[in-house]
Amino acid sequence: MSKQNDELKRRVHTIFQPTPVGEARAVAARHRDVSTATRVRFFLMALIWILVGVIILASYSDIYQRYHELFNAVFAFAIVVFTIELLLRVWSCTVDPRFRDPIKGRLKCLFTTSLLVNLIVIVPFYAKPFFPGEDVLINAAIMLIILKLLTYSSVFKFVTDILKAKKNELVTALAIDLILLITFSSLMFIIEHASDPRDFSSIPAAGWWAAQTLTTVGYGDLVPTTPLGQFLAVFAMFLGIATFAIPIAIIGAGFTEAFQARRSGEGQAADPCKLLGDLADLKEQGVITDEEFASKKQELLARL
Repeated sequence: MSKQNDELKRRVHTIFQPTPVGEARAVAARHRDVSTATRVRFFLMALIWILVGVIILASYSDIYQRYHELFNAVFAFAIVVFTIELLLRVWSCTVDPRFRDPIKGRLKCLFTTSLLVNLIVIVPFYAKPFFPGEDVLINAAIMLIILKLLTYSSVFKFVTDILKAKKNELVTALAIDLILLITFSSLMFIIEHASDPRDFSSIPAAGWWAAQTLTTVGYGDLVPTTPLGQFLAVFAMFLGIATFAIPIAIIGAGFTEAFQARRSGEGQAADPCKLLGDLADLKEQGVITDEEFASKKQELLARL
């Protein structure tokens, strides 16, 4: 019975963790559960996009008044689905060596990014009966659009990997921008406060002007009136063009490097020897069974 339970748990884990970690996991995942995982992932993504359409339509008050029961029913159905997904993923997470402990491991898994997003989406819905005057459904649905689409999209991981790779350069560039923001805010407050105490009432108020000017957005709601203040504004404009574009250039370079690495990697065949060793590790960890290991081993040996 325990062996059957472990096998079921492993299959559920494979279905709800469809994104492989490394090529070995991709090879190990090529069995009967892969098609199920693909269908489950497609269903969840389709459900999220349906909710996107529901929320967009619900923003029209006349449409929402006419179909609010349908909209709420669709959202309630989605919450039930995401609740089931959450419970199954927490139950099966002990298959992963990182979450092996039945209690501490599951708590640790519960606070990973994707499951934490599920909690943020689900909890407001179940809390609504205790807050009858609050429009929790719509607020939670908006959060669902932002967070669920991000965590379910492979693009999100691609972008976060680029930001992690360029973390040091971005921190340096943003530190420079922050120093410039504080400097120009302070100087403009000193120059303009006497002549315009209402608009430039404090350094943070001048900071709003500095942020607009350095980023070249320029809403125009705060304008220096003294000649010295206008000269400082011109200087800030030119300096902002040069410095506030640096983070954009860093991220752009990261995207270029990532796309080049992806293109070069697509044409390279995986090393069967390395995959065989990785498969052996997965078997020892209990991710795949002895029978699956033997089957994949024959496939890999055929490549040699």
